Amino acid sequence: MTRPVICLALLPLLAGLAHAAPQACDSVSLCNAAGTAAYQAGRYTDAAEAFERQLRRAEQEQDSSAARELALNNLVVTSLRLGQPGQARAWLSLALADGMQGAATRNNLRSVAAAVDYPKLAASLEGRYLRYAGAAVWSSLDITREADGSYRANSPLRAGGKVEEYGPAAIGNLQGVLQGDKAYFQLTAAELPTGCSVALLHEGLDIQVLEVIDPNCQAYGGFGISVAGGYLKVSAEPQPQMR
Repeated sequence: MTRPVICLALLPLLAGLAHAAPQACDSVSLCNAAGTAAYQAGRYTDAAEAFERQLRRAEQEQDSSAARELALNNLVVTSLRLGQPGQARAWLSLALADGMQGAATRNNLRSVAAAVDYPKLAASLEGRYLRYAGAAVWSSLDITREADGSYRANSPLRAGGKVEEYGPAAIGNLQGVLQGDKAYFQLTAAELPTGCSVALLHEGLDIQVLEVIDPNCQAYGGFGISVAGGYLKVSAEPQPQMR
């Protein structure tokens, strides 16, 4: 039986979870040192900010696999210290997707598996989902279950091209109603042009979003902006909508 799922502001693009570090660092090694010092001092939020900078700089280097793996594992252990096992899962997923198999990655595989409450994540569609956008910035999707059994998804569309200087910029919203059953949902009532569609597959813990790619279909975000992609579940609790 088909059931309606209400979806408001579906899927932010390039949503910034990155923040500027309090002390700037201009190279992979300097950011690693700054983050390590903050971590050892118990300043885990500062450490995460420095390690995000470290990752951004590592991504700009050629043959940077080892540097990226170090930065990602720094972010994994720091997220665990911050009590954010889902975020640790997200960082680790990037290392695994790139085939990284160093000692730190193998060790953190066990640490994340022990910290994440997988049954809780799997209990419902409700929760927070992330998709990596590069430069230590994440897109996000927050789905909330309402009293009537419907689900609402809320988040602004954002872009984070110069996140260290200005933070991520809001670029719009996509709103609509999800119609579907079990694992498959279709976005309707979204004021999309004729011929445009957005579909969502909730399989296992995570969500895959597909849409028709056409200049007319991405008017909600602008040229080159798309909600399509894989979203990793990081929390059973959605983040409250920012107003």
